[in-house]
Amino acid sequence: MMSKPISLRRLVSRAGIAIGVLFLASVVDTFVCSHLDGKYVIRALPGTSQAISGNLNQPVRQPEDVQFRFADPGLELTVLQVKGRFWRGLLKVPINAPQGVYRLSAFSGPLADPAAVPVYRVTIFPSQAAMNASYPSLTRRLLGIPPWWIAAAAAPLLAACLALCFYLVDEQEQMLAAEGLAPIVKLARHKDHWELAAAMAPSHAVLAGNPVAVVDRNRRQVALMTVTRIDGRLAFGRLDLTVPVRPDGYLRFFSSVPAEKNVPNDSSQ
Repeated sequence: MMSKPISLRRLVSRAGIAIGVLFLASVVDTFVCSHLDGKYVIRALPGTSQAISGNLNQPVRQPEDVQFRFADPGLELTVLQVKGRFWRGLLKVPINAPQGVYRLSAFSGPLADPAAVPVYRVTIFPSQAAMNASYPSLTRRLLGIPPWWIAAAAAPLLAACLALCFYLVDEQEQMLAAEGLAPIVKLARHKDHWELAAAMAPSHAVLAGNPVAVVDRNRRQVALMTVTRIDGRLAFGRLDLTVPVRPDGYLRFFSSVPAEKNVPNDSSQ
């Protein structure tokens, strides 16, 4: 009855961990790529166009106020929008553009200080594979896609795994409570005993002094234990060190005192 939900929860948990690692790796890859490349590096292929943007040395009001200069006149830049010192445009590379590195500078005002004008490095590659190999991003080199695409795709999957895990955990707790079981949440070894605590469900009416059964993950009883104290929704007790108790076990609560039969008792009695 319990094996299927637990197996599904483990599967979802492992999938969530894998997706989380992939998400973090893509975020780190995005950060490293942007840091190593810089904002003035532009990669392009012949016959393509791409949106670019930058800052000006002086604020402007109209796109026509932006001046730009190419080292090669074959490239075209159309300024689409300006807002203060910020500009956004479309860079077009002709189909016959030769491979190489070209310089682009965009500025405003006839007396622009050359030191204050950013210079963009536009690199034309002969093929998509050559362009992907030039990126410092591992994702770009291996898969040929921006790493933030993976982060964007992994984020909703990670959220779905987390939501499903919470749902399955709640379902498991309800099923355990219906069987009178509570998972062990603390197992500490002391000098002469085990200290054990289990999370009780609201339906478990347990008081200090009540007997409970300690069972393993397969629901086999390994010992009887007396509850020594109740702290919130946790039931505490002690066991002899000879009891083969494991942290993945449970406590089984009784409506009446069970008969002891071939099981080791706790050392607190």
